[in-house]
Amino acid sequence: MNFNIRRNELVEIFSEFINILKDNPIKPIISGLKIESNSGKVTFTGTNLDINYIKTIYCETIEDGVVIFKPNLALEYIKLLDDETINLSSKNDILSIHLAEFTLLYNDNFPENLKLPLVDEIAKISPQELYKSFERTKFSVAPSTENLAINCIRTLFREDRISFVSTDSYRLTYLKTDNKSLLEKDFSIPLESVNILCKLIKDLNEDITIGSNGENLIFLWKNTYFLTKVTTLPFPNFDAILCGNSFSKEMEFNYNDFKSALKKVLTVARTSNESKNGAILEFKGKKLSISASSGKAKINQKVDMIKNGDDFKCSLNIKFLFEFVENLNNNVFIKGNTSSAMFEITEGDNSSYKYILMPLALRD
Repeated sequence: MNFNIRRNELVEIFSEFINILKDNPIKPIISGLKIESNSGKVTFTGTNLDINYIKTIYCETIEDGVVIFKPNLALEYIKLLDDETINLSSKNDILSIHLAEFTLLYNDNFPENLKLPLVDEIAKISPQELYKSFERTKFSVAPSTENLAINCIRTLFREDRISFVSTDSYRLTYLKTDNKSLLEKDFSIPLESVNILCKLIKDLNEDITIGSNGENLIFLWKNTYFLTKVTTLPFPNFDAILCGNSFSKEMEFNYNDFKSALKKVLTVARTSNESKNGAILEFKGKKLSISASSGKAKINQKVDMIKNGDDFKCSLNIKFLFEFVENLNNNVFIKGNTSSAMFEITEGDNSSYKYILMPLALRD
């Protein structure tokens, strides 16, 4: 194998694959990046068995061939080079990159047929819309893989919308977009896949085609193929939580004032050993008082509000509340009934983006 490629392009490609490739003591070949040079094009292939990523570029190829190696060390070396064009060539068990040599992996047992055909095309979406939707919902995904059923973003494809839902059992985020779908299907996309996909599409400028192949979800864009397995465990029945709720109390806050107060209270609340991130919120008259204490400090912040309903007091995880609020741009609305029932937070009258938050036990 022998080809020339622009240094910046190679750095970008290696960086993308390092997000996916993992050490695999049972099958070490899986930790390698496969590079195949063939008549003016070079194809890069990597997998961790849950995600397959394939990228093809067109460049000057001198000799066709295939190699598999771990790109981590090579990436660090390439970043230090000043040359605009880099040569990669292989001979025997060595891959030469510029003036450095790297040991190849034996290419026996590297998974074949990683690029499955797209059986059902589901939708097309702009990368900015998909990235923004994932970012606005993934913060409330259960972070641990101990419960795979909620360690994911539930994505619902409908003819008139695409919706995204996440929960960690203490809170739930719902986001509806106006993107249309060709088919009506639901998928639970693992958080790890969402995080990797976000890194890949963040600066992308062309539409993404989304499709499925059995229990796999496939994302296609220019010369790039991304496949992720989906979680087949049943996702919680969130419709019952979102629909049919009535609230006796509604509070409206200026976005900047409310966000600033939450951020200040969080600096103290996060240090509390007794109730980490917990704060007391007292809705009284036209003022909200937010207080938190720890062994190191106490804090109280007051925020103006417009309130409909009786005065009341509750305890909330202030970190959870802040994480949703920082995704907003306009006035914040909080609806509730009692200190022991769930709260609904929205941005104005926008029902397309909702947040359900369960309260903490109220301590005297």
